[in-house]
Amino acid sequence: MSKVVLISRDGYRKDHDTLLESFLDKGYELFCAVGKDCEIWEEVMDEIAVGNGENSRFITTTSHPGESEKEVIEFAKNFSTKKQAEVEVVRI
Repeated sequence: MSKVVLISRDGYRKDHDTLLESFLDKGYELFCAVGKDCEIWEEVMDEIAVGNGENSRFITTTSHPGESEKEVIEFAKNFSTKKQAEVEVVRI
């Protein structure tokens, strides 16, 4: 997998950072957030990926306020990445 869509029902909490780090550890190339606090999810993912700047990891991040889950999953499917892969959908 190289693409993940996070569907947020309950919103972002600091204890979710471990989940976001796991996406980087797995080598995802695309992170899309939709639902409650989707813009915060994207911002935090960017911050985790950059870290202190010494060991930054690259991931394209997007947030989709006001869009449906279906629209965002379709966006991710059509997004070009180095590795061709299905989209993993994570609901939280």
